[in-house]
Amino acid sequence: MVDQYQIFMSVGGILVLVGIFLTWNLSQQIEKVRLGGRRLSRYILVGGILTSLGFIATMFEIHEAIISVAILLGPAMIAYSLSESKLVKATWTMLLQVVLIMASTIFVEKKGFYVIELGSSVSLILLINAIAGYIRTPENYKTLAKISSWVFVVFIWLNALQSTRTMAPVVYLLSLVIWIYTLVRLHYVARIRFNSLEIESQYLRE
Repeated sequence: MVDQYQIFMSVGGILVLVGIFLTWNLSQQIEKVRLGGRRLSRYILVGGILTSLGFIATMFEIHEAIISVAILLGPAMIAYSLSESKLVKATWTMLLQVVLIMASTIFVEKKGFYVIELGSSVSLILLINAIAGYIRTPENYKTLAKISSWVFVVFIWLNALQSTRTMAPVVYLLSLVIWIYTLVRLHYVARIRFNSLEIESQYLRE
């Protein structure tokens, strides 16, 4: 029988997939205008899908070896895409969050597979921080992304502590909802900005 914790985490896994799709779609729009059509967003999509296995594994019986390879390869692909695009600047805040996520292992007895699963968490932190790190993101949405990323770090620590584990899924879902809301709003911002650029470009050609 699936317990309440697994249900919450499975719902979170579905929300992660939604967030990954929205991030990929937004990245596609940005790269068409800013990168001259370079297809780096595909690495975000593939890397995100691979790493999401770490969040949806509770829904299916997936062999640990397959999950391990997927969630280790996923962060590498996402990091490569963000680095190569040069549209997103790495920040000390993001580095601190990654360190804090990895530090949560001190509260876990069986560290082996837990450390590998943290690859999914690192991927999600990279994707959330991509919003805050993109230099053209409006400040209010950067703030929302930062809130989402820090709430996610809190989830990781609550989840590592057995005494607070029942609270963790609620915090997890809160982080994802803020992230997805921010991505949806940014789609509207991007549509307005890029339509304006297209009109301006057509005007200059005439």
